[in-house]
Amino acid sequence: MSDFTTLLGLSVVAILGSFLLFTQRAKLDPREPPLVPSTIPLVGHLISFLIHGIEYFAAESGKHSLPVFTMKILKEKVYIITSPDLLPSVRHNRSSMSFNPLFTAMAERAGGIRKSGLQLLREEELGGQGLAKKTVEVMRPALLGNKLDHLNEQMIHVLGQIVDQVASIPTGSLDLYEWCSEALTVASREQLVQAFLQFYQMDGHLSSSHLAYSRWKVQQEAGATLEDIARLEILTGVGILSNTVPSCFWLLFDILSRPELLRTIQDEIHQNAVSIDSTGIHTLDLADIRGKCPTLLSSFQETLRTRSNSGQVRVIYQDTLLNDRWLLKAGSTLLIPAPTINKNSSTWGLNSGDFDSQRFTKTALQTDKKSKASGFLSFGLSPHICAGRHFATGEILALVALLLVRYDIRPIRGSWTEPKTNAKAVAASLPPAAERFEVTAVERPEYKGVEWRTTVTPGKGTYGLIIG
Repeated sequence: MSDFTTLLGLSVVAILGSFLLFTQRAKLDPREPPLVPSTIPLVGHLISFLIHGIEYFAAESGKHSLPVFTMKILKEKVYIITSPDLLPSVRHNRSSMSFNPLFTAMAERAGGIRKSGLQLLREEELGGQGLAKKTVEVMRPALLGNKLDHLNEQMIHVLGQIVDQVASIPTGSLDLYEWCSEALTVASREQLVQAFLQFYQMDGHLSSSHLAYSRWKVQQEAGATLEDIARLEILTGVGILSNTVPSCFWLLFDILSRPELLRTIQDEIHQNAVSIDSTGIHTLDLADIRGKCPTLLSSFQETLRTRSNSGQVRVIYQDTLLNDRWLLKAGSTLLIPAPTINKNSSTWGLNSGDFDSQRFTKTALQTDKKSKASGFLSFGLSPHICAGRHFATGEILALVALLLVRYDIRPIRGSWTEPKTNAKAVAASLPPAAERFEVTAVERPEYKGVEWRTTVTPGKGTYGLIIG
């Protein structure tokens, strides 16, 4: 190909690109957020997102210093909110935007739900029966109070047995991320196994779908026990625990890599959440971790704040005006990247990028608690708040507490160097580790030969978590 032909081709591409950028700008209403163009028209933002994950939007926010801006991704118009000041208006306009269309699309493509089922899931405003919303609503009472305490007691009992096994690892070394994954997966599956067992024992499978019945029947006729059948169902239905595993790993990393914080939390747990009876048996009470270990609970929320990998997404039903200024057009998508909101200096101060273990204690939250709630999206944005946040928090804190108080854990590499992460795993609330992170876990001398038990004293069952 001649130089002239090459030059001509490049010129055509440049002219076409300029034309596309111009037409993108021309289509915006003057009240819409400013357009942030991509280097490659139409697909540039998509490519950058696939490479860098949710952090790409945080980087673009830093470049342009805008509270909200517009991106054209393929043929779609996406608004990116970067300022917590706009979130109260988003909550106020909840009737004109929703996550539901994205949920039903996922239910259809990933879950294989057919048209009639999707119609049930869709919100009433869109002609459906709102079953997705109602399903979440009926979950909430089961994840609060005494019912949550009962679930937590079953869960912490399983976790205690898993932590016991660490002392018997022959080499004393383990991959910390993989261990968290296995421990939390086993503990969560135990809860589902019990639910399936109750389902079968009440003959629920006899009136269930043909698929569920036929799976039970073929295993039952082969001689499998109900528990074995339940466990096989769990293996079929449970995938990677994309939220609790990285959250647990990074909380452990953030504590263990700070020796002074580690000692503070170990003392806090031992003094406030561990009791010793006359026979020397040590009992850890999750209720005391919930109510009497503020540094551990605050550190957990600070880990979520500083390492968030998530984003809140809404589909705009009808034209919406935010703060009486910014117009969001119907048919567009709204994205609120948690990494940007969670580290906003107007909410969290000049040290917003630093890890502060006391940032979420009651004393620290006494001032501007409302604004801090708008600046923390790790559990979602009202009305789409994680229904299982208290159970997940209990699961993570129980495992972390048991591990920290009983073992001395050190990195095999010699220093607490952060492992590489998979930033493209956008389904995870925190980025999962992309490589092994090996540590040694040695039982602390004062606890060798000690028998440990776990319990949950009945109470409210909830944690003092800040939500957006």
